[in-house]
Amino acid sequence: MNDLIAIRRATPADGVLVEGLTRRIWTGRVSLESTVFRETPETVAAQLARGGGAILLAGDVPIGSGRWVPVPGPEGDGLWMEVKRIGVLADWRKRGFGDLILKDLEAQGREAGAAGAQLAVRHDQGRLVDFYAGLGYVLADDVELTTINHLSPPPTGMRKRFQD
Repeated sequence: MNDLIAIRRATPADGVLVEGLTRRIWTGRVSLESTVFRETPETVAAQLARGGGAILLAGDVPIGSGRWVPVPGPEGDGLWMEVKRIGVLADWRKRGFGDLILKDLEAQGREAGAAGAQLAVRHDQGRLVDFYAGLGYVLADDVELTTINHLSPPPTGMRKRFQD
């Protein structure tokens, strides 16, 4: 496939697109008890309005996305960002696109004044801990999430402080 790969920033008007794409990406990959399956286009649009998002495109076809919301830093350390729902459709995985999405989200957070980023890895997606560690994230057992799932075991929290 020789489609041109690009990333564009998501806006609240992309709530329907991002919610549907995220659902397609995560279906069959995570348990049905995941909070991803309780999201709506409206809740996704609200997250995009509070923070931001990225849509990965192959030509003009959306193939991946991710988003972020602002959160307080650890121990009250200013503004941070919580990275949420990075994913790529199955036919496009294993090509480094998750890394591209994350870097775009981090750039958006930096532009918004975030001092760092935090995220959570679902208990059933443990292989992602190494992925994020390779991108500078460290384990952090005190990460407080904006979306808590009481139906699943606690996720693994990770954090990365941005360099000036």
